[in-house]
Amino acid sequence: MDASDHTPLYVQIADDLRTKIRQGVLAGGDRVPSETEICEQWPVSKITARKALSTLRSEGLIEGVRGKGTFVRRKAPRVRLAPQRWFRQLQTDSRPTYEQEAERAGEESLVSRQSHETRAPFEVAERLGIETGDPVSETHYRIAMDGVQVSMSVSWEPLALTAGTAIASPTDGPHASAGVIGRFDKIGIRIDEVEEALDCRMPTPEEARALQMPAAGSPVVAIEQTWRAGGLPVCTADLVFPADRYEFRYRMNIK
Repeated sequence: MDASDHTPLYVQIADDLRTKIRQGVLAGGDRVPSETEICEQWPVSKITARKALSTLRSEGLIEGVRGKGTFVRRKAPRVRLAPQRWFRQLQTDSRPTYEQEAERAGEESLVSRQSHETRAPFEVAERLGIETGDPVSETHYRIAMDGVQVSMSVSWEPLALTAGTAIASPTDGPHASAGVIGRFDKIGIRIDEVEEALDCRMPTPEEARALQMPAAGSPVVAIEQTWRAGGLPVCTADLVFPADRYEFRYRMNIK
């Protein structure tokens, strides 16, 4: 540490540890120095050491494990690949996407889901191109892999399209496991477009509790999805993933 450097000491310490993490000197799962060890390695106070670790924790680079210490975060083992996962010609596996992703990561998946009929709030109605208060099915999902909560979501479908059909309830019936595209195929509505808008932000208190996230320092990836058939919105959804538990890859064809 350079005594002539006017950069705050906690920033210098955080910079040093961050460099070691990025260069692989400290790999995922490795223990990082404790506050006491930082004070011994660098002649600083515990307050300074705590601020250095807090900085790295806020960046999602390290995490504390109760009773064991602080460790470098491991790279997310779960990968979601787009847009290939939407291609009909590649959908030889009829299982839900999350089950296939869990299998590729060598994990067991567990989903809780619940659907009910309700009235579309303003924002949902705008996204679906319907009137506020129109009837929709609303479905809530929470997905865990190997006992770790990895996502939560809520989706809406206009009942004007699905009421009285075999897919009226997204969670029940013969096609409940077919996914949005497969389900709508069953009633002759061919989805030909899906739009995703990603936002990286800090979680709301409700999201942090539902996803069992640490109290500070862990952002989420929030995704707004809308599926369309011939320009007609047929489903819209809000999904939330802890940023350190999932990796998103977008592989695009250049034409």
